[in-house]
Amino acid sequence: MTKRGFFVAVAAVLSLATIGAIASAQTAQATGDERRPGRRGGRGGAALAEYLGLTDQQKAEWSALHEQRREQMQPMREEGLALRKKLREAVEAASPDPTAVGQATLALEAHHRKMRAEREAFQQKLEGVLDPAQREKLKAFEAARAWGKGRGMGRGFRGHGFRGERQVPPTEG
Repeated sequence: MTKRGFFVAVAAVLSLATIGAIASAQTAQATGDERRPGRRGGRGGAALAEYLGLTDQQKAEWSALHEQRREQMQPMREEGLALRKKLREAVEAASPDPTAVGQATLALEAHHRKMRAEREAFQQKLEGVLDPAQREKLKAFEAARAWGKGRGMGRGFRGHGFRGERQVPPTEG
């Protein structure tokens, strides 16, 4: 195969891959199936319920709280999307207005604070369903989860810490 033929083949493959990715993204957006990065489906909630030893009544209460939150948060999610779009448009304008960019940034930051407060209030409601032993188990779970963030334990983690030293989770004591 000549160099020219090789480059034509590579260009054709890349073009098809790009078209496929665009079509997939448009389909996901049209159907509302777009997933947040880092989120996986599966039995995360069931595994946590099992770990905490939730009773059937507690599972039902948690499920009801999650459903209530999902409905309550939908308008806030849409607001966040609109604020991010407004900021992106302000930044990507032909001649960005610093005042508009600043205002959009401040509005988005206020939205982030509101979302954080809602998340903390929801966490309090969830913890209210648990008994003291379950609350301690949940705190330990969250501490272990927080420890993993920022230490390369996301996708692709292979057990190596920063500069190759072994990372050991903090111990209680």
